[in-house]
Amino acid sequence: MANSNRFAKLVLMTIAMCFYFLPTKEVLQKQNNVKLLACSQLSSTQPDTRSQLSSTQPDTRSQLSSTQPDTEIRSKQQKQERLLKQREDNCRDYRISKQAIYRLKEYWSSPIVVPKYKLIFFWNEKSACTYWKKLFQFIQGIKNTEVHNHRNGLATLNSFDICEIIKMMYNESWVKAVFVREPRERLLSSNLEKGRHQHVMYQLCRVNRTVTFYEFLEIIKHCKNGHWDKQVRIPEYLYEQMMVGKLSEISSFTERLFKKIGAWNEKVVAWLQSSEKLTRDHRSDAKSKLLQYYNGTKTGDLIFDLFPEDYRVFGFSMTNYNKINNTTT
Repeated sequence: MANSNRFAKLVLMTIAMCFYFLPTKEVLQKQNNVKLLACSQLSSTQPDTRSQLSSTQPDTRSQLSSTQPDTEIRSKQQKQERLLKQREDNCRDYRISKQAIYRLKEYWSSPIVVPKYKLIFFWNEKSACTYWKKLFQFIQGIKNTEVHNHRNGLATLNSFDICEIIKMMYNESWVKAVFVREPRERLLSSNLEKGRHQHVMYQLCRVNRTVTFYEFLEIIKHCKNGHWDKQVRIPEYLYEQMMVGKLSEISSFTERLFKKIGAWNEKVVAWLQSSEKLTRDHRSDAKSKLLQYYNGTKTGDLIFDLFPEDYRVFGFSMTNYNKINNTTT
């Protein structure tokens, strides 16, 4: 009996101790609040590493999107360079010098291109260039009063790239023509229009005085200008397949050229009849004065020495004017 009482007391004491140490609901809530407070303090004192990473490490996607256009541009440029090089390599099959290309693309004297009739026309100053430019404006319907500058509406080889120029020059379907004037007549016309005016000679050649015709011929050896430069401007072999027209036969050559390219018609004939005076513009009556200025061999021989290519390529006579009449071309 005594043992049973002691066992019962022991059980009761154990249960009492368990209830004593068992936390109440309020205690648990307080403990949870403490834990939550600690967590919030921790989060406020230690910034989110993910936000730090996002702020310190730039978005690679935005970087890619910003660099992508540059990459595309470089890729296009490289592609264009490869295509250009390939075209230039193809053009190397044709032999034409860089100097010749430069002359063909020269700004103020580049040959006129008439795409509609597939014509490349080599013109020269003091060789009826006003007549030809106005005529080419007419057949293309270009209503422009400008003639001697880049606003005249006429296309030239200067507006084509090198490879296109070379291919056009060697393409037989393109008609090539050149129009020239007898060098002695052309030089005399240049002298009468330019060389006799002191202010013009100063502007063009920095010669501030009136000069004689022979002095003018000596000056132009070193003073280059389109009004008196040689008319052979590209390698001579390129002229072999060209139609060559001369000022002495301007009317017949115009008809022959326009019939060849398919531009000869009644409208052109009417225009030529109404514009006949253009063939006489800027000529300064030079032809009638040839014997006066070339009455000996000295001036004639000097021009033969200055322009041997013009005489050789275009077949002008080198006979002195004092031995023939003044109707010679």
